[in-house]
Amino acid sequence: MEGIFLIDKPAGMTSFDVIRKLRNQLNTKEVGHAGTLDPMATGLLVVLVGKATKLSDLLLSETKTYQGTITFGFSTDSYDRTGKVVDTLDTFDLNETQIDETIKSFLSRDSQLPPIYSAIKIQGKKLYEYARKEQAVEIDERPMVIHEFERTSAYMNQSFNFEIRVSKGTYIRSIAHDFGVSLAIPSHLSALRRTHSGRYSLSTAYRLGEIDEYTMPNFSVEDYAKTLDKLVVDDYLIPLIRNGVRLDERQTTMDGPFTAYSKDNKPIAIFKKDGKNYKPLIQLGE
Repeated sequence: MEGIFLIDKPAGMTSFDVIRKLRNQLNTKEVGHAGTLDPMATGLLVVLVGKATKLSDLLLSETKTYQGTITFGFSTDSYDRTGKVVDTLDTFDLNETQIDETIKSFLSRDSQLPPIYSAIKIQGKKLYEYARKEQAVEIDERPMVIHEFERTSAYMNQSFNFEIRVSKGTYIRSIAHDFGVSLAIPSHLSALRRTHSGRYSLSTAYRLGEIDEYTMPNFSVEDYAKTLDKLVVDDYLIPLIRNGVRLDERQTTMDGPFTAYSKDNKPIAIFKKDGKNYKPLIQLGE
C-alpha cells in the first residue's frame, strides 16, 4: 500500500491520533503526514503512505487554506477556545469596518510569534513543555506570508468568520490572538477547518471510518510526479539515476522539484534541489 490519502480529520483528535489509527486500518507502519492540525481543528490532513512518505518535506512547503472564526471578549494562553482564559473585556465597541481594516493590515505582515502551546523546539524542548511547567522561554518571531485573508460573514455575537490562505508554518491561532491585540480587544480562535493544502482539496477527502487496507489512495506517487516540472534526460543517465546518482547544473538549473523522464516519456525519478545539485527522492516506474 502506498500513495497520498486525503483525510477529513475530526475534532478532538491529534494528527498523530489519525496516523496511529490509519496504521491499523491500512495494515502498515509506514504512514506520515504533510502538516499537522490542532486537536480542535478539523479538515484536510494529507496522509502519506509507503514511499510517498518521502514527499513530506515537499508537501509541507505548500500553502494552506483555512476557514475559521475569531471571537472577541476574551483571550487564552493557547490562543484558541480550548485554553485557559488569561484576559477578558466585557464591554467594547467593534464594527465590520474596523475588522476589515485590520484584515488589510495583516496582509502586509511577514512574521508572527508562535503560540507557547506549540510543538516548536527551543533548546531541545517543545514550547508546550515549557508552558506546562510554567517556565519562561524566549520565543523568536517566525516568517510567514498571508496570501489571502477575507471576512466571510457578518460580525455577530462578538464573532466573525473568515477564510485565509497562508504559507507553511503559519499559526492561525496566533493570527486570531494578534487580531485582538491590534484592536485592543482580547480575542481567540473559536473554530478552524482546513480546506486546501497546496493542490489538494477537502472536497475529495475520506472520513476515517471509510478507510481499510483495500481503500485506494486519492493520488498515487505517479500522479504527484505528473504535476511537477519535467526534465528529459539522456539515456546514459537512466541507470545512474536508478543507482541514486545526483544531477547538477549540467542537466538543469530548476529551483523547484521535478520529475526526470526518459526520451520515450517514461518517468524515472522525482528530484529535489539539495544545495548545488539535485537529490533523487523517489524512483518511479521500476
